[in-house]
Amino acid sequence: MSRANWPFVALAALCGMLASWPASAKDRYLFPGFGLVGKYSNKFELRLGVAAYDMGIFTTHNFNGAVINGELLFPSPDFLSVIGSPRPAIGVDIATAPNAIHFAYFDLNWDAHFTDRLYATWSLGGAVTSANDLEHSTRYKNLGCRALFHLSAGLGYDLSEHASIELYADHFSNADLCTPNNGAESAGIRLGYRF
Repeated sequence: MSRANWPFVALAALCGMLASWPASAKDRYLFPGFGLVGKYSNKFELRLGVAAYDMGIFTTHNFNGAVINGELLFPSPDFLSVIGSPRPAIGVDIATAPNAIHFAYFDLNWDAHFTDRLYATWSLGGAVTSANDLEHSTRYKNLGCRALFHLSAGLGYDLSEHASIELYADHFSNADLCTPNNGAESAGIRLGYRF
C-alpha cells in the first residue's frame, strides 16, 4: 500500500466506528462524555479559507503558491444519523500557483466537539480535477485519474454559535486506482459561518 493511501484507510476506519454508534443526539459521543458528534448537524455552514499549495505530509512539495478554499455544508438528512449525522458538503480548491490544477469536490463531513468550543472536523468524498494531462505533465502533478478521492481533516474553535476558525488540511488522490497516484495536498486556515 502506498503512503498516499494511509489517510484514506484511517478515515474509512474512523467512519466505520462512527457508523456503529447510537443515533440520538444525546448519545453521539466520540468517547463517553467527551466529544459530541454532530453538534451543528442541523445547520448550513459556509467555510472560506486560504492554504499553502502542495503542502502536506504525503506530498512531494514540488510546487509553491496558495489555494483558495470554499465549502458549503448542508444540514444532515435524518437517514445519515446512523453514521453520526455527517453533513453533505460541496467545495472547491482554486490554486494560484503557475500552471496550477484546481479541484471541485463532494463530501460527507463530520464534526466532533471536545469542549463547548473546540472541535475536530473530517470529511470523505470524491473530487474532479481541472488537469488535462493526467500522466505525463511536467507542469503539475500527474494524478492518474480525473475522478479522485478527497479527504480532509481539521481542528476548529467556535468563536460564537455561528462563527468558527479552523486549521485544516486536505488530500486528493486516486488510491492506486490509476497510474500514477501522486497525491495533491494543501494545508491552511479558514473561517466558518453557520446559519
